[in-house]
Amino acid sequence: MDYIRLGLYEINPEVTVDLLELFVKTKCCSSETIQSLLRTPRIRQHLKPHEQRLLRLRLDLRTTREKAEQARVEAEQAQAKTTRQAYVLASRYNRERLYEEVWSEPVLAVAKKYGLSDVGLAKICKKLNVPRPGLGYWAKKAAAKPVGKPPPLPPLGKWD
Repeated sequence: MDYIRLGLYEINPEVTVDLLELFVKTKCCSSETIQSLLRTPRIRQHLKPHEQRLLRLRLDLRTTREKAEQARVEAEQAQAKTTRQAYVLASRYNRERLYEEVWSEPVLAVAKKYGLSDVGLAKICKKLNVPRPGLGYWAKKAAAKPVGKPPPLPPLGKWD
């Protein structure tokens, strides 16, 4: 494998990518073999200008550490986005009032008050951490069956 890599270093990286593309399309060697070929830092650096093309072939030049770091950063960004959305929604809607309304009448009726669909209101409740009655709650209540107490309003986060 080292001998093959040495030969690849001497040719144009574009030709190397063409060769890898042939390997993938014709399935003349396993993906493990190709990944083994691409595992050294030097070959990754050699092929770095063509990283996007390799990604289209499902060949990733990143190390496991780089992949984990990118996943961590993306998770942090998603969490920050969710937090920002919750903050904006909390400034637009009163959580306590929304909680009281959702537990006093069906979500569809509350949603109409806000000019939303029931699904839209459910998403807002989820982002604001407002618990909602489960399926069948209003049917049980209408049938005078015991439904239990609503759960307490949990804190939203650092703004509560």
